[in-house]
Amino acid sequence: MYKNVAGEIIAIGDELTCGRVANTTSRLAARKLFLLGYDFAVMQCIGDDPALIGRTLRGALEHADFVLVTGGLGSTDDDLTTAAAADALGLGTKSHPVLAMRLRERLAAEGRDFDLPLFSRFAVLPEGAEPLDMEGRMAGYLLEHRGKPIWFLPGVPSQMAVLLEDRVIPELQGRFPQPPLRQHLYHSCGLPELDINARLKALAGRPGLHLGYYPIGFNVDVSLTLRGGSAAANEALFQEADSLIRARLGAHIFGESDDSLPEVVGRLLERHGKRLVLAESCTGGLLASSLTAIPGSSRWFEGGAVVYSNRLKERVLGVPKDILDHFGAVSRECAAAMATGALARLGGDIAVAVTGIAGPTGGSAEKPVGTVYLALAAKNGSGPQVQLLHLHGARAEIQQQTMQRALDTVRRALISTA
Repeated sequence: MYKNVAGEIIAIGDELTCGRVANTTSRLAARKLFLLGYDFAVMQCIGDDPALIGRTLRGALEHADFVLVTGGLGSTDDDLTTAAAADALGLGTKSHPVLAMRLRERLAAEGRDFDLPLFSRFAVLPEGAEPLDMEGRMAGYLLEHRGKPIWFLPGVPSQMAVLLEDRVIPELQGRFPQPPLRQHLYHSCGLPELDINARLKALAGRPGLHLGYYPIGFNVDVSLTLRGGSAAANEALFQEADSLIRARLGAHIFGESDDSLPEVVGRLLERHGKRLVLAESCTGGLLASSLTAIPGSSRWFEGGAVVYSNRLKERVLGVPKDILDHFGAVSRECAAAMATGALARLGGDIAVAVTGIAGPTGGSAEKPVGTVYLALAAKNGSGPQVQLLHLHGARAEIQQQTMQRALDTVRRALISTA
């Protein structure tokens, strides 16, 4: 019989609460443990304040079955977690003899005896705490309070990940085994979240099945989670739900699990033996950057031109001055000329061009911020295909949506020729 358990994550550090450093440790822990069947009803991020640390920890222990605490375990003056936690739980602190000895031996072997006063703080733990790394290479310990385990982990993401995998997960699974869980992620383009929700209504309310919808710019991720049943029952339910999702979303699904849109486009280009070139204005190189981040992209990506000014649109891509004078840089005609110019002057088999107004200034009543023209031209094709997009959001959001829409246009063009 499985017991339903809920955890809580507390991330500690002024660098997190002021926004200087992203809280990646909580995200990593929550994701890994969720896929193993563990829920977190609460994730908190607090500063290096001893009283606040104490209140938050005591509050977590009132309703959580286990707690993960990250950060504040180092050897500098702003690392206050251990002392604050001990005080909050009515415990003293003392040097762990074995850990202190291993620290001395390791530092001596490395010729770093002068660091001992600094690193000796790693060995000072709340009474009853058990170190997670007995060699003292990483701070961290397990403390049990009234039958509830609290894992204190370093705020350094790489160290936290090691201890989470090697110590926390095995111990958590031993204490609170959870039923089988299966999750599958579908990445989609071209449908709003509400439309996807409406298409998948038939799956709503099914016992043991949960659908989640997560918009990311122009894309929407759909998560299918199955839990609580036997492995065989979950597999049967998964096959039924998976078939319905694929049938209802069709070509809007561009990938699954860890797929990214640039990777999917790259695989299609390579499969079809095509090479892509770009002509970017409002995205400022974002399209090229997303593609060249993929190892091996030189096999299918020729390159591109960032032509922000009208002068470069003329000189680099050969956009006629008459088009720029009569229709403007943000126009159907200019986008088409950019795409055909890129194909003619940069080579390749497929060209994509984008030109628009990313904002926050530069818009007008006729062409408001978010107006974007996207053109695709193919070698030996019938002529460039141009789309008018009306996008919304801040500058970076409009650029991101333009990038996603341009890549999806390439994807759809390639799958339509399969």
